[in-house]
Amino acid sequence: MKKKLMLSNAVIIVVGFIAAFLVAALQIQRQYQIEFTRRLDTALSILSTQLDEIERNPETAATNVGIELEKTGQEMRISIIDPDGKVTGDSAKEEINQNHSNRPEIIQARKNGRGYDTRISASLNQRYYYEAVYVKDRFFIRAALPTADLDRVLYRLWTVAALSMLLGIAIVCIVTGILVYRVTEPLKQLTGAAREISGGDYTSRVTGRYEDEVGELACSFNVMAQSTESAVSQLVSKQNQLEGVLQGMDDGVLAVNAENEILFLNQSARRLLEKQSLAEKERLEGSLLISKIANMMKHAIESASSGKETVLCGPNEKQFTVYVSPIVGQEEQSALAVITDVTRMHRLEQIRSEFVANVTHELKTPLTSIRGSIELLKSADRDEDTRRYFYDVLDIEAERLHRLIDDMLALSQIENAREDPSVRRCSVRQELEQCIDRLAPLAEKNKVQLTLDADSTLFVACSPTRLQQMFGNLIENGIKYNKPNGSVSVTARRQRQTAVIQVKDTGIGIAPEHFDRLFERFYRVDASRSREIGGTGLGLSIVKHLAALYGGEVGVESEVGKGSTFIVRLPLLKNEA
Repeated sequence: MKKKLMLSNAVIIVVGFIAAFLVAALQIQRQYQIEFTRRLDTALSILSTQLDEIERNPETAATNVGIELEKTGQEMRISIIDPDGKVTGDSAKEEINQNHSNRPEIIQARKNGRGYDTRISASLNQRYYYEAVYVKDRFFIRAALPTADLDRVLYRLWTVAALSMLLGIAIVCIVTGILVYRVTEPLKQLTGAAREISGGDYTSRVTGRYEDEVGELACSFNVMAQSTESAVSQLVSKQNQLEGVLQGMDDGVLAVNAENEILFLNQSARRLLEKQSLAEKERLEGSLLISKIANMMKHAIESASSGKETVLCGPNEKQFTVYVSPIVGQEEQSALAVITDVTRMHRLEQIRSEFVANVTHELKTPLTSIRGSIELLKSADRDEDTRRYFYDVLDIEAERLHRLIDDMLALSQIENAREDPSVRRCSVRQELEQCIDRLAPLAEKNKVQLTLDADSTLFVACSPTRLQQMFGNLIENGIKYNKPNGSVSVTARRQRQTAVIQVKDTGIGIAPEHFDRLFERFYRVDASRSREIGGTGLGLSIVKHLAALYGGEVGVESEVGKGSTFIVRLPLLKNEA
């Protein structure tokens, strides 16, 4: 801009100077021409009074007039030309053999009585201003003045004009440069600040104090930049908050455009879709689940409507709820998907339903037996042996109900307890000995041999009652599901910082397909045998939750027909470890 302004001003000055000097030169030339014409008219008027003398001796007359004019300081050339164009007399004392009938001033004089012309003399090689008068049918009188003075004046005029022009251009360039700098400097700063803001640097401002309209523009720009920076800062802050919320969600959030390119996704979406390589600006492609979600989002964009579907996918039958919706208010068509893994919720719902069904069944079976026995007792008089039999049935079923309710309460308490306030230092061997002593009559009744081999230096942080309940369930199951003349061996050993307790029996064993559900509530490998021996189906579930409560774990190894081994691992006390 600065160069353009300086160049345009210089061009304007040059054109103005040239126009002005052209007008001045033309005026000066015109004035000289008028003056020359006046002088020539005077000389020719004098000669017109000497026509007879000129006709008698043209050369002498021309010479005498030239001398007289030279005395008065007028350098003028006088020529006498006959009607045929031959020069008969000339004050320059030059012998001229050229015919002058074709000279412009002679032609004009022959036609109009008087003629003028300006040219370089062929005989004297000098520029002259000519005027000729025709004395009809006698001769032409011609006077000529050299234009050297006029040429010198015009030369000086053009020299002064050129120098003035150069000086004016220099002054204009300097003044224009200063003015342009004052005008363009804030504009330059505005341009730079605008470029920086467009590049993302919203802290850029126009510095300096300006008093004119450009200053008002700079102030307005700074106010606009401040407002823009504040708005962008708030927008970035809200965007960061929103992104933090989205990244912290357990649900997967995914956005794609009409070309199926990913616009946004959080880490949960990668985890749920089991594809950590997914990234923004890439296409949403991959597994069957990803393809289903991509089709749903495409349909949402095309139909401009929201939708919700439950998708089953994977070998583990994972279940997802996918909500898709088009994103309105943007030039680019896009859609948003929220992916929720409801597999665990579905399984919990299924477990709850199974639990209710199992509890109902487990409670209904003894209650049915109790009500049947009571109705049989009330229907007629029974002998003592019959009444005693029904009383025994009522006692057995009531005891089964009591144990079921106790186990359910215990399991509920264990599940809801994050820590056990009755925890203290317990000896693993001592608690195992108490369990074996308590279950010895049951083992003797079932003809099962109990053995114990435990390290006496194993101490854990547990509740003695809960620890006996856990070991007791395992040993009791080993006795109940054993063979006649079988055995249950209990061992307790140290393994680094862990107490490993194994309860091994020689019973019927468990098939591998039951291992995954073995510790679920009310799950029985052999339901008829379990009910026959009075099991509630909650013992192993209690063992699992108790082990977890004290920071341990429980596992099983078994072979059908050869027996089972239940392994409990509990962390030792730090000072004991």
